[in-house]
Amino acid sequence: MYHLASHPRVVREAVAHLSRQIDANPLAAPGGLSLPDGPTGWPRVLASLADYLGARPEQLAMTASTTIGLGVVYNGVRTRPGQEFVLSTDDHPSHVLAAQLAAENRGAKVRLCSWFRDSAQATAEEIIRTLREQIRPETRVLGVTWVQSGTGVRMPVRRIAEVVREANQGRAEADRCLLVVDGVHGLAAVDQDGARLGADILVAGTHKWLFGPRGTGLVWVSPQVLDQLRPTFATFIFSGGAAPLSPGGYLAFEHAFALPTAVAFHQRLGRARVADRIARLSTRAKHGLAGIPGVTVHTPADPEMSAGITCFSVRGHSAAQVISRAAEKRIRLSSLPVFPYNSTPWPRIGTAIVNSPRDIDTALTAIADIAR
Repeated sequence: MYHLASHPRVVREAVAHLSRQIDANPLAAPGGLSLPDGPTGWPRVLASLADYLGARPEQLAMTASTTIGLGVVYNGVRTRPGQEFVLSTDDHPSHVLAAQLAAENRGAKVRLCSWFRDSAQATAEEIIRTLREQIRPETRVLGVTWVQSGTGVRMPVRRIAEVVREANQGRAEADRCLLVVDGVHGLAAVDQDGARLGADILVAGTHKWLFGPRGTGLVWVSPQVLDQLRPTFATFIFSGGAAPLSPGGYLAFEHAFALPTAVAFHQRLGRARVADRIARLSTRAKHGLAGIPGVTVHTPADPEMSAGITCFSVRGHSAAQVISRAAEKRIRLSSLPVFPYNSTPWPRIGTAIVNSPRDIDTALTAIADIAR
């Protein structure tokens, strides 16, 4: 779940079904392809994702990943010299770099903050208090991560949105602080409508917790701020609304147009059931790790402050050593890359719906062996 998810069988079969059509007639893409249950293409993809997010199709742009989506957003925000993008030292490097590259082109700046002193003890109250202090008149974008991939902390986005609304009172549209959310590890892992979090913009890959086809992602834009964004690329989706933000060009249409199958699969399972299972497995992992001598858990124990990622460290072992030792036991862990503002990333364990309590216990046994 850290990078890409394995395709469920129904998604794999949908991709293969579309691929055979393109091989037989390349001119069928992008407008003449069908899934077993009917035609597919951008209109159906947008409609299915909008239904899942609690949005409208015209509020969505399509991308190939969270990284590309963040680049589209930050490069697209209408910004003046002297304005700033405010992010956190716990945000993913792709988020920070997208902001930095855009700022360099616009004469703006990026300011990195820390929303909490200790990720394991982070609370919504501490985060809200800190955020309120950091929004300034020149803050054009407040970028936050719904579920941080390097700490496992789930940010209280709805409450953050209230703080941003307060800060925007009396501001002109060109000075408005936009709330941009990297939602990739919250989408399909948390039982909330992404379009109803209160954010101005939500960016997410759909090939992780949603188990969508690899190389797919989305940008949701509130209609109230759409005029504050301009496209970066020429687009091949001409349906209006946020669609012009979608990068054009030819891509793996058999993957993109199989997205409705992934959404339907997830909806059949039920988002509430999925989120509950993820939370139960995550709690099992956190409690188990906390009981291993030499292991420190860096993700909040409170299920309301976390989701499916649990970060930890093992005394005397680097993240790379823990990941390598675990791989020898067929346990797949990961960590963020080393970055200037995060020189000591932590190992992390993901608890997805494909996992079982027994899987978690097996991983805990392996980690306990490493910690000895």
